[in-house]
Amino acid sequence: MDISSKVPLRFAVLGPVRVWRGDEELILGSPQQRVVLAALLLRRRRVVTTTEIVHAVWGEDPPTAALPVLRTYVSRLRKILEPDRISDGSRAVLLSATDGYLARVPEDAVDLGVFEQRVADAKKLRAAGELAAASQLLHDALDGWHETPLAGLTGPLVDAERSRLNEARLTTLETRFDIDVQLGRHDSVISELRALTHQHPLRERLCQLLMIALYRSGRQAEALACYRKTRSTLVAELGIEPGTSLRELHHKILTADPSLDYAPRPRRTATPPSSPPSTAAPAPATPAATPAAPTASVNRPAQLPADLATFSGRRTELADVRDLLPKDSDDSQKMTISVVTGMAGVGKTTLAVHLAHEVADRFPDGQLFINLRGFDATGSVMAPEEAIRIFLDALGVPPQRIPAQPEAQALLYRTLLARRRMLILLDNARDAEHVRPLLPGSASCLVIVTSRNQLTSLIAGEGARPLTLHQLTHADAHDVLRLRLGTKRLTAQPVAADEIVALCARLPLALAVVAARAAINPGFPLSAIADELYDSQGSLDAFESGDLNTDLRTVFSWSYDALSAPASRLFRLLGLHTGPDVSAPGAAALAGLPLRQTRALLTELSQAHLLIERLPGRYTVHDLLRVYARERVTTDEPSTEQDRAVERLLSWYLHTVDSAYLLLAPHRRRIRLDPAPRGSRPLSFTTHDQALQWCEIERPNLVAAVHQAATSGRADIAWRLAATLWGFFYLRNHLHDWLDTSRTALAAARAANDRQGE
Repeated sequence: MDISSKVPLRFAVLGPVRVWRGDEELILGSPQQRVVLAALLLRRRRVVTTTEIVHAVWGEDPPTAALPVLRTYVSRLRKILEPDRISDGSRAVLLSATDGYLARVPEDAVDLGVFEQRVADAKKLRAAGELAAASQLLHDALDGWHETPLAGLTGPLVDAERSRLNEARLTTLETRFDIDVQLGRHDSVISELRALTHQHPLRERLCQLLMIALYRSGRQAEALACYRKTRSTLVAELGIEPGTSLRELHHKILTADPSLDYAPRPRRTATPPSSPPSTAAPAPATPAATPAAPTASVNRPAQLPADLATFSGRRTELADVRDLLPKDSDDSQKMTISVVTGMAGVGKTTLAVHLAHEVADRFPDGQLFINLRGFDATGSVMAPEEAIRIFLDALGVPPQRIPAQPEAQALLYRTLLARRRMLILLDNARDAEHVRPLLPGSASCLVIVTSRNQLTSLIAGEGARPLTLHQLTHADAHDVLRLRLGTKRLTAQPVAADEIVALCARLPLALAVVAARAAINPGFPLSAIADELYDSQGSLDAFESGDLNTDLRTVFSWSYDALSAPASRLFRLLGLHTGPDVSAPGAAALAGLPLRQTRALLTELSQAHLLIERLPGRYTVHDLLRVYARERVTTDEPSTEQDRAVERLLSWYLHTVDSAYLLLAPHRRRIRLDPAPRGSRPLSFTTHDQALQWCEIERPNLVAAVHQAATSGRADIAWRLAATLWGFFYLRNHLHDWLDTSRTALAAARAANDRQGE
């Protein structure tokens, strides 16, 4: 017997996979053989099936002789690790099981086991108030990391485990920094935190810790600069705002909140928990006939879009609506509903938002806003149950507390609003039935509805007060131009200003587009702009009858033709996007352009009023402009380029959701994806919360993408996207979307005879 074989083995996976017997490093053979050992070490003391190991080594396309080759790899590893196996079976390391293999390795013989044990012990010490000891253990645990885990190896298991291990290391680092800051070591962690926030700019927890360390070191300005940089990156790269905790910390630093000051914590004694809390995903809520309100306090949402800085006119209409509002909380026994109607482009939403801001202080419990997309050009009308679900999220109801059935959700929604004074703005409703489920039962609420239809039954049945908007008066139309172009410019050419007002038929949308053109080109005389409108040979007379789809083309084409070539291309490609809005990264994928260049083009489109930036980094298109964009992409863009643009966009959604899936459902098997096409640059996430927030913001677009993939003959994307959305829909209890996308994807897979997808 080789006496040296009795020396204990030491294993490493937090770097290249390596093994030592004493001071001697063993030669482990080919990369595939090391993957086999890695799979067993990562699942030590548990049987790993041959199917799992084959997938770890070869992925979805194993060779025909995979099982014999696998047995050869195991045999070779045994000879390396267990040279005395025959004479001393008790020292066996790799054991055979019924359907696989098991690594019999002590936890303290693997660097990963040592790391995990130290982290677990540090958690108990921290819970017991032993912060200094916990910090030292975490320092020791992190010292065991040397390089990229599983370095030099590839394969599905390796990729997934490397991501998991890197996340574990970063999470442990954050915990260590948190404890060190609590111990008053804020000065010593700043440089390391700076380096890590530079490497991981989307990781909000690192930014938060750096801000606290800087603030406690007397560097308030640097702490605020750190926040601005992180917020800018999140908005630009993911189209999301920072999370609640980071925003609250920013506010506390701005106000020099005393709670941020360092105060030595007295040592306390606490009994560590006997078992860690469950980390299992919450199960979907079961239907409830009469849901109880959550015990936690309801959020105070403030969802109103920004008021238009250049709002003017509509004095009579505003006065009429104001007269409908109760003068105090006791003079009305019935909820007030105001319905603002009028043709497209007449300014219904603008007036409703302006009015809502004006009276918001009368409703201290908050404001809810939603675009119901009743006349969306893509046909993606928002169902009332979807709107209720969004409102429940805004009101702070945890996903697991939301009932599965729409009727129960509506009951919960009305329960939460009972006896509350809230303002609810329902924009772009199709008809009265679109609105009724969203009406609260509280007499203290104000509901403002906008629609192109009259909503007569809502007026008759619920006593809603109607307000019909027509074109602006001549004076109000002049005010629109004056606020955007200045009094001096209009006074210099009053006749030309009158002509522009007449050619735009006093329609706010048309006036805004034309004024944007004039503002961008301050050297253009207004007479030249009026001449261009005349030369377009379009008639705006049909504005009186409400038929805008052909007549507004005159104004739109005039503004469209003034764009730079890249901006006009992006505008027409946006006509291919079927969701309600688009982020800057999504637009970049659609156009196949770098994000920085795309942002500049989006700014150009926004300045020309062909695009609206509703939220930082998120853009929407007016219904009529969307129709126009679709017309232009059909006539101006080759069908092959249209197909490529849609492919880039849908692949971008699919691969970005896959990146989120890694964090939302880390223990479920991933679906194999083809590489993203050129020009499609999927996002990646560093935290569970970022992934969840992005999916929530993009949810309507993701649902629309599944349908678009199915209707455009891309069944492979349709079923993969629907399946990959499982983790998100499950965690957030979006059962309606789950069923909707699954049915669509299943039908697409069957129609394409895609057995794997089915």
